Amino acid sequence: MKSNALFSSYSIGNKVFKNRLIMLPTVTNYANTDGSISQKNLDYYSLRKNISAIITEAAYTHSLGKSFTHQIGIDSDDKIEGLSRLSQVIHNNKSYAGIQLAMNVKSKTINELTLSEIEDIKDSFIKAAMRSRNANFDIVEVHCAHGWLLGQFLSNYFNHRNDSFGGHLQNRMKLPLEIIKAIRDTVKDQLLSVRINAVDYIENGIEIDEAIVFSHRLKEIGVDLISVSAGIGAKTFIHVSPSSYPNGFLLDYAQKIKINTDLPIIAANRLNDFDLASTAVEQSKTDFIGLARSLIADPNIVTKWQNGRFEEVVPCIGCNQACIANIQSQKPMSCLMNPLPYQAHTLNQPFMYKRKIMIIGAGPAGLALAVFAHQRGLNCVIFEKQTKIGGQINLAIKPPHKQEFKKMLNYFEYKIEELKIPLFTNVEANIELIKSEKPDVVAFALGSIPYIPDFALNNEFVLTADEVLEFGIPFDARHICVIGGGLVGLETANLLANKGLRVSVFELQDSLLKNTPDVLKIPILESLHSNIKIFLNHKLINIKDSTVYFQTQNGFSEHSFDYLVLALGRKPNRDLINQVNFCIDTIDIGDCKNPQDAQAAINDAYNAAQML
Repeated sequence: MKSNALFSSYSIGNKVFKNRLIMLPTVTNYANTDGSISQKNLDYYSLRKNISAIITEAAYTHSLGKSFTHQIGIDSDDKIEGLSRLSQVIHNNKSYAGIQLAMNVKSKTINELTLSEIEDIKDSFIKAAMRSRNANFDIVEVHCAHGWLLGQFLSNYFNHRNDSFGGHLQNRMKLPLEIIKAIRDTVKDQLLSVRINAVDYIENGIEIDEAIVFSHRLKEIGVDLISVSAGIGAKTFIHVSPSSYPNGFLLDYAQKIKINTDLPIIAANRLNDFDLASTAVEQSKTDFIGLARSLIADPNIVTKWQNGRFEEVVPCIGCNQACIANIQSQKPMSCLMNPLPYQAHTLNQPFMYKRKIMIIGAGPAGLALAVFAHQRGLNCVIFEKQTKIGGQINLAIKPPHKQEFKKMLNYFEYKIEELKIPLFTNVEANIELIKSEKPDVVAFALGSIPYIPDFALNNEFVLTADEVLEFGIPFDARHICVIGGGLVGLETANLLANKGLRVSVFELQDSLLKNTPDVLKIPILESLHSNIKIFLNHKLINIKDSTVYFQTQNGFSEHSFDYLVLALGRKPNRDLINQVNFCIDTIDIGDCKNPQDAQAAINDAYNAAQML
């Protein structure tokens, strides 16, 4: 029997938390441009149920500290009405409502802030706390982590001030402690939480000993709860760490702060495994488990855990492709597995006549369309030419640190079986099959194929990244060339380098992953094996046998290797689509329309299901 530790109650003051699960603050970019609460904000939080407390996203306390175009604000009294509606939708689900007060000044560094500006910022936090009380929030949290303003004051990495707010730790703690104490003195009837970094994971940043000292001071001034996180500067992504980081890797830091302060602790980061989370509470490593991305993927994960319906959980795979990457790009937050996290039952609009949808292809787009279309009451049938479903997911899980993507495949396998959607594998669809099935709509989800230049065709020394990921490299290989330094090229190179091979990666651009958000790019670059050598500004012009020719800024160059691996992008697989010469409704989804990634494919399927 599964542990019930996560569903035991816990009391702080006069507040009784019904379980040990707390929703952590995550910026959504759903607010109105003036920072007021939008209907999307209300809908999003109303869907997250059965959680003991929801601490809503970072709300700026002063316009100087607004980081995102659609960030929630708590900087003026006219926002109290909307914030009250926000706390109410949370209370309607019998959860405590919290709000995080945060500043992230972009216009200048903390070292350039004047004493007058610091006083204004301090005053803004105090007034914001009062607004949170007037808006009926039960918990007010002060953000001192992740390189936001107060976290910058705490960290030597950012703080180079030569006044009373800089230098040794006592000075660096001064502003955060003054603000938090003033809030404590002002709002005595609310629980006061502080989010801190246990470690900054960067040179000259906060280490655990300093975090413990700061935590002791927080206890002295009456803080009720500490939320423990990590990461700052180039390591900010640590607090939303990808699958290359092990589950629960920050738990030991949470436990150290708990032991040293005897304050209630919220642990965070990659704790979406039920057994791990339960064990952490049982072993008193933490008092609460903080969930963030997993609640974006599945707003009902807590209920499913409590009822033992683990296979029904829509998995967070730690990809950050649509949640954090979107936020950093000033876009509304989304999710690879849950494209519109603020919408409920938008697809549950059954048709009076259940049209038959013939889906050809069981990759991410085809599988997702089958599930989403079924929710609309449509009859779906899937045909897949391979012996197994998953398409490129089966290749995506091969490189190091990508095994989390298997959870996506497992979930779709479960849903197809649970919904009793007919699935035929090892069947290559053709025009005759389409006609015999007599569908109302044919959904082509045929995927894509690797792009291969004409001069590289029919060369025994040339392989595609797909071939390497599926079948491996010939046993006599020692030195491999990977042409293309995008995501697929680098992951393939990493796979080969981890097998002991020397790998040279040639990239056309002047940097790797040039247009990729930092939250995705930095972890990949950090994970590259030392056996990999990178060549930038190399334009492929020809291949002859095992020799490859490039144009560079310094002229032409040639290099010889044992084998050459192409990772030059993909082109749509439209062979069957182009054969349709009779009248029938069709849609193209995923890579056969526009080769991108799994997130784009599933989002495309979601949109298609709404239009069917």
